[in-house]
Amino acid sequence: MIYIKELLRKSTEEFPLLSPGELHVWNVSTNITPARLVEYKNTLSKKELTKVHLFDFEQARDSWVVSQGALRMLLSGYLGIPPKLVKTGRRRKGKPYSIDDPGLYFNMSNSGKFVTIAFSRDSELGIDIEQIRPLPDLDEMIIRNFTSREIRFINGKSGERTTRFFRFWTIKESYLKAIGEGMRLSPDNLEFAIEKDRIRQLAVNGIFEQENWNFREFSTSPDYVGTLTYGRENTVIKQLDFI
Repeated sequence: MIYIKELLRKSTEEFPLLSPGELHVWNVSTNITPARLVEYKNTLSKKELTKVHLFDFEQARDSWVVSQGALRMLLSGYLGIPPKLVKTGRRRKGKPYSIDDPGLYFNMSNSGKFVTIAFSRDSELGIDIEQIRPLPDLDEMIIRNFTSREIRFINGKSGERTTRFFRFWTIKESYLKAIGEGMRLSPDNLEFAIEKDRIRQLAVNGIFEQENWNFREFSTSPDYVGTLTYGRENTVIKQLDFI
């Protein structure tokens, strides 16, 4: 485990080395004390601090502070510079990147009480997590976002219907984040299959890039599902806790 205070005071503990062929997935809890929240907030840039007051709900605001603060701290660890000096930018379609080291790829997702941040030195990547929870408009969401083949799988076991929905959702969302697109698609644009817990890409149409991507499902907690989309085969994926 990597502790926030140790990172902020530049502890002599060695930060995990991110080598080619590895992918680090950091699990960050948003269920923290007020004092710990202040530690995250103190790493933010002036521009980021101005956004804090734009949130109407405390939970959403605190989750955003944790996600941005944790990202700065982790980038600080990989880059060897103080969190306050970390510089990030956004590409043409809004995907964030490291200005200090464009060869350090990262992507972030949050849901419920967790933020996950993934890092790679091989290629662009996408990550998405979702807390499994009831959705009042589940039927409409399934019809609107999935192909007939995917719908048959989602509806195949009534007791797993909600979980299967979120599994497919994170697959598509992580893929679109990897290629730099938002969740803007019709069902015919993108199709996947889950076969014996292996994800297979069946179709990509229209504006979406046709490249070879790898997919890995993961979980931060029993009631969460997540998917990683990444470029290099045989990547070693390490899950780490940041507290």
